[in-house]
Amino acid sequence: MAVYESLLGVDQNLGKTEELEEDIEVESNQGFITHDGTVDYRGRPASRTHTGGWKIVPYICAMEVTEKLATTGSQSNLVSYLTEEKKLQLPYAANIVTNFMGTSFLLSLLGGVLADSFLGRFHSLIAAAITEMLGFFIMVLTVVVPFLNNQDEECPDPLNCKAVHGWGLAAIYVGLYVIALGIGGIKATVSPFGADQFEAGDPAEASLLPSYFNWFYWATTVGSILSGSVLVYIQDRVGWDWGYGILLVLMALALCQLLVKRRNYRYRVCKGSPLITIVRVFVSALRNHHLPPLTGTEVSEYYDEMQSRGEERIPLHTNTIRWLDKAAKYGRLSPEKVSRWRSCEINEVEDVKMLLRLLPIWLFTIFYWTTLAQATTFAVAQIGTTQRHLGPNFQVPPGTLAPVAFNLTIVLFLPLYDRFLISLLRKLTGQPKGLTTLQRIGVGMAIPVLSMVVAALVEARRLGVVHDRHLEGSPKTTLPFSMWWFVPQYVILAIGEAFVYPGQLEFFYSEAPDSMQSLGTALMFCTISFGYFTSSVIVSAVNDATGNSGGWLTKNVNTSRLDNYYWLLSVMAAVNFCFYLLAAKAHQYKNVNATNVIWPIKNPVNGSGNPQTSNRFLSSPAVDTRHQKHGETTATVPAPPGLLEAQALVVKKASTD
Repeated sequence: MAVYESLLGVDQNLGKTEELEEDIEVESNQGFITHDGTVDYRGRPASRTHTGGWKIVPYICAMEVTEKLATTGSQSNLVSYLTEEKKLQLPYAANIVTNFMGTSFLLSLLGGVLADSFLGRFHSLIAAAITEMLGFFIMVLTVVVPFLNNQDEECPDPLNCKAVHGWGLAAIYVGLYVIALGIGGIKATVSPFGADQFEAGDPAEASLLPSYFNWFYWATTVGSILSGSVLVYIQDRVGWDWGYGILLVLMALALCQLLVKRRNYRYRVCKGSPLITIVRVFVSALRNHHLPPLTGTEVSEYYDEMQSRGEERIPLHTNTIRWLDKAAKYGRLSPEKVSRWRSCEINEVEDVKMLLRLLPIWLFTIFYWTTLAQATTFAVAQIGTTQRHLGPNFQVPPGTLAPVAFNLTIVLFLPLYDRFLISLLRKLTGQPKGLTTLQRIGVGMAIPVLSMVVAALVEARRLGVVHDRHLEGSPKTTLPFSMWWFVPQYVILAIGEAFVYPGQLEFFYSEAPDSMQSLGTALMFCTISFGYFTSSVIVSAVNDATGNSGGWLTKNVNTSRLDNYYWLLSVMAAVNFCFYLLAAKAHQYKNVNATNVIWPIKNPVNGSGNPQTSNRFLSSPAVDTRHQKHGETTATVPAPPGLLEAQALVVKKASTD
């Protein structure tokens, strides 16, 4: 009220009382609802006090803990299930794992399209969770149904066992790929649904997004730790039926707790298929290729019209990929005069441009996940040959060491990063977050080079022990070689993921068009998908080049040359990092017109006694530099006449008082 009265007093001096009172009335009425297009469960504009915000984050994170527990539980020890229980050969089992994980992340594209186009993020999330539960039920059947277990139960020669086949192998494939469908749907929707609980147009809520992504990643890590320790132990020691059955029950519980808070969520309304928009823009641009480019007058008239309609968060016109601008040449004509497949609006063209600008970063972040795939395939077989006893009676399962070492590193590293590294980096770079999103991803992209070098050196040492003991033909014999030698490579790779994963989440959500943010998040997870697929391609290529017997990658880990394979990956990671730097340097950040809403000023003087103003009141046609430090540019709408002068006097008065 003090600010309200001060503004009125100053405005009387300026002779513009009526104009300012109208602005204040709009402010007070609109300050209680969101203005980014989100609605409540009844379809009304969402209340800023009763929906969304931090109070929703625990429920989103609980869903992510369960999802990651299920994903990692079906991945990290799957090689052991396929080789030990189902008697499949190691290279074949490794490819099943990488193809399964690759498909699960690739299917996030389908989940993203369905969420953005038809179902919405919440309903897509529910459907995906039910689908994943069905997949785990099928996997339980592969363990308990007799005719699905047609492999040799006892086999004196572990290298020549009869593997699962026919209906037994088919059931495994069906179960895994139904789980993959559920994983894809959840990954495309759960993190953007959580991000939707923070209004992008409100500076206070938007500033919480990086913290939300950090907590979301923390939840991911907790799920991985529980899976890599407790769940893997249950699978190996209690039984695989219990292992998959527990995942089924946990997913059901997570689904229930998510449904309980459905009245307190903010929901984003579907605006049609983003794929149709993308195709329309390309078709229109091609059909209008003979027309001249857009003029400055046409662009200005379009944004004047959008502002007069009260449209919010309109992407500003950019001068990149200008041939697509021709798709908007007839954009202001009515549908009766020109086909919708020849006319698009400028905001639709800019949405497609934003999506295209993501692709170079998308392409060159794939290889990090290729290197990470090695931790869940060949490394499990390597660790299986080592001494893994903790005390006289406990032996660490080979599938446990990698996820536990990996995720404990993240749990310990993230607080250090938040407490100390960010403060240091702020001083060095001047960035509020220490590093921009692309810089944070870049640090993570450099780390796999070192990790693969360490992996190659450790494997060379392990093979030296094998040769010294003449154990090349005994892959089941425990070597006098400690499992702890493998920990450093996982620690290094985990630090890399602490930079890459949350950086990618924030980048692909924030830089995607507002109407395609599920699709943008799905693109992020597709980098993981293609990373696993790339690993399978590299494995097949190396097998073809070096030979299946006596080559680098054989079914006997003691006769393989995994050290050479890791050296190859380190060189490829270094080359990929150089290309990433070029793509990051060329990237143009998202440029969005701020909402017309004037946000309330609750306290014109901050805690230190210095004047504190709202960028919404001090808006001008210039660029809002607050977002530039995050690597994002946001232009603002001109303030009402006289409001800038009024606010300046209020701030001056507050500072002197």
